[in-house]
Amino acid sequence: MHLGYFDQTSPATAQRRRFLAYLGGAAVTASVGINGTIAGEPVKGFKGAGRMNLSTGEDWIDTFFNGGAEAIVHYYADDFVFEDVTLFQTIDNKDDLYRAFLPFANNGPDSPAGVHQFDVIRYDGGLAGDRKGIKRDPMPENYSPELWQTWSGGALAGIDLDYDEWGVMNWVWKATHNMDFLELPAKGKTTHTRGMTFHLYRERKVVREFTFWNFRGVAIQLGAFKPQEKFWREGYQAPEA
Repeated sequence: MHLGYFDQTSPATAQRRRFLAYLGGAAVTASVGINGTIAGEPVKGFKGAGRMNLSTGEDWIDTFFNGGAEAIVHYYADDFVFEDVTLFQTIDNKDDLYRAFLPFANNGPDSPAGVHQFDVIRYDGGLAGDRKGIKRDPMPENYSPELWQTWSGGALAGIDLDYDEWGVMNWVWKATHNMDFLELPAKGKTTHTRGMTFHLYRERKVVREFTFWNFRGVAIQLGAFKPQEKFWREGYQAPEA
């Protein structure tokens, strides 16, 4: 969902967001105690304590949306892998992650990319102990090594990273576009789509992220595709050609 607006944020806007994020981060750091409270109140989200939960998901998506790239990259561990499956986008260093996140923020109604709203619908998650991913071996039949690498490489990236907790967030993305989106005419239009983000955490930092969102649904709203015919419903009749 990030590369759709790649290189669309002005340096002035980026600098202002970094400054505001720095001020916000400094204020939180100064006031959070070792018991996970701010001014006696429990801290929610990534800077809190205890189990990750819905408030953690809301913190992540709100910081990504409103805090800007400078703030959200600190939610990721030093060793991590981020993957947007829809865009075939895999990132494993914070410099690239910062650049990918930079243009994708709510800059206001006059921003080049438009106005965006993300809302978490539900959160599922739990403790994982001390775990790593398990790799399929051997390679399946009917693939060349090069072709298998093309389609499995993203999923296998970061498989050796330890994690102690996991979380899955279902969210909805509302976008009012001020420019074309992924080469589709979108200026002046508002689209909605659902997405899912699967997080693996270690010590309350993201070590692995898989994000998937429904591009086809956006393309339907922008007139590029026809809606899916619900052929599985009882009494369905195909439209005449």
